[in-house]
Amino acid sequence: MYYSNRVDLGRMLGGRLTDLKGVEPVVIALKESALTACIGLASTINGWIFPLLSKTIEIPGDPRIMGAIGPNGNFTWSPDLEKIEIDSIEMESHMVIEDAKRQAFSELNQLLGKYGNFSKEALNGRVLLLTGDVIRDRMEIAVALEYLKSVRYANLYGLGGNVESDVATFYHINTDVSVVLDVMSHMFPAEHYFERQEDYSVEECRLLVTNISQYWT
Repeated sequence: MYYSNRVDLGRMLGGRLTDLKGVEPVVIALKESALTACIGLASTINGWIFPLLSKTIEIPGDPRIMGAIGPNGNFTWSPDLEKIEIDSIEMESHMVIEDAKRQAFSELNQLLGKYGNFSKEALNGRVLLLTGDVIRDRMEIAVALEYLKSVRYANLYGLGGNVESDVATFYHINTDVSVVLDVMSHMFPAEHYFERQEDYSVEECRLLVTNISQYWT
């Protein structure tokens, strides 16, 4: 499926979730590039936005993503790695991984600081919408699920525009409701699916995230 831009994608998702308008759900942005989709969604269904961002960890010379650091500093191994692979990586590259974790957490804190303060406790009792735009792997979702383990949410939704088939299955297993616009077995880079550039700069997105209720329809 193709979209005018990411805001359009978010509004299309919102059209599938009109029953949530009035309960003020929280749209969980899984990555910064999905913020404009989250803005389109949240403005359509009168939702708030929570940037649950993360930083991936890689080892020089190895093309695989090892895992990612979440907002609370916890490390989540990539769901694409088998246990035998994880054990081997920990044995051979433990110090490299630990150094990468510290660096990633420092960078993530600097990034999240640009959004102001978001309280994890504010998610309790809410309907939460894990939201991506074009989702090609499960890493950010796995981080979000780890982060939300201690949250007493009402319901958890998994949302996406164009979603790789393994991701769609992951959503189906780990959320109460999953809504995706297109499930795909082969995917191009994300920008391939959008006709034009974003409506907002990253800086404007950060302001909209904290003031989204002004744009509720």
